[in-house]
Amino acid sequence: RAIVRAGLALYAGNDDLLAPFLELGGAGGICVASHLIGTDMLHLCELAESGDFDAMHALDAELSSVYDALSITTNPVPLKAALELAGHAVGGVRLPLVAATDDQRGVVRAMLEQRGLLVTA
Repeated sequence: RAIVRAGLALYAGNDDLLAPFLELGGAGGICVASHLIGTDMLHLCELAESGDFDAMHALDAELSSVYDALSITTNPVPLKAALELAGHAVGGVRLPLVAATDDQRGVVRAMLEQRGLLVTA
């Protein structure tokens, strides 16, 4: 917990770095996945705060498929696709970004199905 002793408020900038930062005493993260699975990301932080690092690492490993799917191309392209497939009207991306390809949407859809977040019309 050297970060805490140094008096720094360190935030992870990548979803897959949140758990290691928390274990070192980090304050939290600026995470893409939190827009989709905010409750899980909050729970990850709470587990770290309570000192239950084994449970935190287990949850982080469970969430790795979300991190992977949301990083298959430039943010926010996969996130917007995920939110749309989860039933949220978030609109498209702005140029120079382009919408997720069918293959990218397939990766995101599979992750959502695995987590029970896919909305079917």
